[in-house]
Amino acid sequence: MKAIKYLNTFAIGLPILIALFGFIDIDYIGTALVSTILTGFIQVVLSLLLLYYSPKNKYLQIYITTVILFFTLWCLNINICHSDFLTFLLFPIPLLLAIYLSSIIYKKETL
Repeated sequence: MKAIKYLNTFAIGLPILIALFGFIDIDYIGTALVSTILTGFIQVVLSLLLLYYSPKNKYLQIYITTVILFFTLWCLNINICHSDFLTFLLFPIPLLLAIYLSSIIYKKETL
């Protein structure tokens, strides 16, 4: 469980650390934004790993369901029916998912 906490902390801290270098060179801000993709990937993998060990955990089930719903709506919005309102609604969801999974990981004592 400690390794999962450390990996999650790394995933959350990486974009923040890179963004701090934005004070030196503005190009680092773009790199920090792109590194949030890596953060999301790491968190989805961690959540699947935790769900494998705790399949009845309703908080992890909610997280995975919300991730699937987010990507489904995102693909529909891009490919089928582009809606500025839906784009506006989907924009903060990855940040909220990162906070939600982090709170699950840091509150979870044992697998």
